[in-house]
Parts: sequence; C-alpha cells; structure tokens
Amino acid sequence: MAYRPREVAEMVGMSESGVRNLIKRGKLRAVQLDGRWLIPTAVIEAKLGVSLDARPASDAASIRPMTGQPPPGGDLDVA
Repeated sequence: MAYRPREVAEMVGMSESGVRNLIKRGKLRAVQLDGRWLIPTAVIEAKLGVSLDARPASDAASIRPMTGQPPPGGDLDVA
C-alpha cells in the first residue's frame, strides 16, 4: 500500500509541500505512477515513525506513533 504526499502530510502534521520537499531532497523515498507521487507504507513507518495498519489513511484510528524511536535523519522534525 502507498499514500499520496497530502495523506502523509496529514498523518505526520506537516504541510504537503514539506513532504514533497523531503521527496525532492531524497530524504523520503517515493515512486511516481501516472504523474502522481506515492510513498510506500514501509517508508512512512521507517522514516517518519508512524505505524500504519491495513485501514485507509482517512481512518485516524489506523495511525499510531511508533514508540521508543525518534525518526531517523533528525532534520525531518516531524514529531
């Protein structure tokens, strides 16, 4: 499963442009499909410290902060 930059921004409390900037700088891996950027769930969990289950991104109950780990690459400041 993968999410659009807007969805990821909502998950972590960032702006969409901030997420897109991370993609451009190579700090957040994403793939472009039919002109749309998609960020794989595994990347969101590993890089942004958000744990996702199989429910849609619009379901706030499916988003849980991961415990015990700050996000790698401390310059992301997404906490």
